[in-house]
This record gives sequence, C-alpha cells and structure tokens, in this order.
Amino acid sequence: MTDPTVERAEPPGNVEPLLTPNVLLWRHTSIRVGGPARFWAVPADVNELRAALRWAQNRRLPCIVLGGGSNVVFPDSGYDGLVIRTAGLHGRFAEGTCVRVAAGERLADVAWWATRLGLSGLEWACGIPGSVGGAVVMNAGTRTGDTSGVLDSVEMLAEDGSTGRLLARSLQLGYRTSALLRDELSGAVIEAVFALHRDDPETCAERARRSITERLHRFPVGASAGCVFRNPATGATAGELLDRAGCKGMKIGRARVSRRHANVVVNEGVNNASDVLELIDRMKARAFDAFGVELREEIVRFDLAP
Repeated sequence: MTDPTVERAEPPGNVEPLLTPNVLLWRHTSIRVGGPARFWAVPADVNELRAALRWAQNRRLPCIVLGGGSNVVFPDSGYDGLVIRTAGLHGRFAEGTCVRVAAGERLADVAWWATRLGLSGLEWACGIPGSVGGAVVMNAGTRTGDTSGVLDSVEMLAEDGSTGRLLARSLQLGYRTSALLRDELSGAVIEAVFALHRDDPETCAERARRSITERLHRFPVGASAGCVFRNPATGATAGELLDRAGCKGMKIGRARVSRRHANVVVNEGVNNASDVLELIDRMKARAFDAFGVELREEIVRFDLAP
C-alpha cells in the first residue's frame, strides 16, 4: 500500500467470458430505466472480469463497468456495447482496524458489518445504496461523511490486464467525483481498503441508526437514483434552488420530482428513460432561469456525449 507501481501482477491464462446479449438495463438500475445492453456480463471473479474487458477490447466495443446501478440513467436505446456488473465480486476481511472489501459488495452491508465489529468510520454509509466500487468512483457520501474520509487504497485492474494497488490520493477524490469518473485514470476498481478506528459497537450502531433515520426523513421512498444534481460550491444547495424554482411535484409521464426533496426524481414507471431525462433537463432549466445557476448532474447520464 505504499508505491502505486508495486504489487502489480501479470494476468493469468485466458478465460472465456460468460456474456448475455440484449439484457434490459432498467432491470438493473435503481431508477428502473434503460433499454438493452448489446452484451452483459456478471463476472464471478477478477479473472472473469479481466476476460470480459479483454473480449470488448479485442472487438473495439465500448465497455462500462457498473456497480449497483444506483446513480446511473441509461437511455431507452440502451447501450451499444458491453456492460459489466461487478455484483459477482464478493469478499470482506477485517485486518486490525482496516477492512478489505471486494468492489461488488453492497456498501450498506459492509458498513453494518464494520459497525457490528466495533469499527467506526462507515456509519454514514449504512443507509446508502450501491456497491463499494461505485462508492469509490463517485466518492459517495452524506452530510456526515464520505468515501474519501475513510478510503486507504484500492486494487485496480488495468487495461492491460495487470492488477496494482493505488493509494486513495491517486484517485483525486472530490465532491461526488474522482479521477476515475472524469476518465483521467483508467481501470476497474476490484477491491477497496477502508481505514477505520475502534469504538464501542453499540455506540457505532447508534450513530448508524441516526444516519438512517435522517436519510429516511429527508429522502422519498421509491425508485430513484438519489440526488440528481451536485450542490453548488457556495450558496444554497441544489435541492433548495430547485424547491424555490417550483420544481417539487413536476411530472413528465410517470417520472416526477419528489414533493419531499426537490433534488430527487421518483420513477413510477419502468423502462421510461425519456420521461426521466426530459424531467431532469427541465429541472436544470428552471434553476438556471430562476437563479442563473447551472446545476451539474451528480447522477451519471449515459445519453450524453463524452
């Protein structure tokens, strides 16, 4: 965990990837939108992940690695390439006050597990959807903590098939972003190490329960991708701006802006990305017209050009 150039390993022999054609993406996203992926894979281990990435590279197909699908919006046309979901990558180990976790593990499950062990630092994540790998890429967080505050290092699978460990600072984690999300750093996260600290398990659990209670109070129940927009660097939050702009309750088709939180779109349909995306664009336009503030998406929209 010191120098990013050490702990690198060359890939083993060839493994044939298990691919499925024309998988509907709305079934695999929390907001329930997205047409078919041309190809779909759920690797059971790193070797299968490596094989799937190599398969796409050899055919010059676009490829994305998907975590829990909790903060992404695919268009109705789907994705004309390979979508690899990391849900098959499992494993979690406690090593002193550090926990080493596979990218496909659910973040909330890991947070509760650490809490029960009396390891503090992830209580804020007990109510957060999505995977560990996705949390790293997005620097997932709440008002009381985020991934960058506890991340020690990650193990990455590089484009050439080798693996290597990077310190957290190499990822340039910022507010809901990272060098990985900005395409300034390539590779797939396969494991994360979180540096925590000892505390009384019941005290940890109480903090976790408070975090979940606050989240349930602030956020609506239903199919959503969480907050749509990032908060501006200064001034009012995105939710406050959208509320003042009259966005609460706005509806297109079966997609609507929550009346509880103006920065959340709740989808009451399925496979209706056009409704969701048009509503997001209108929210953004209203905030700009009212306040001259151009909000930036926190969700990842695959309908936009890179």
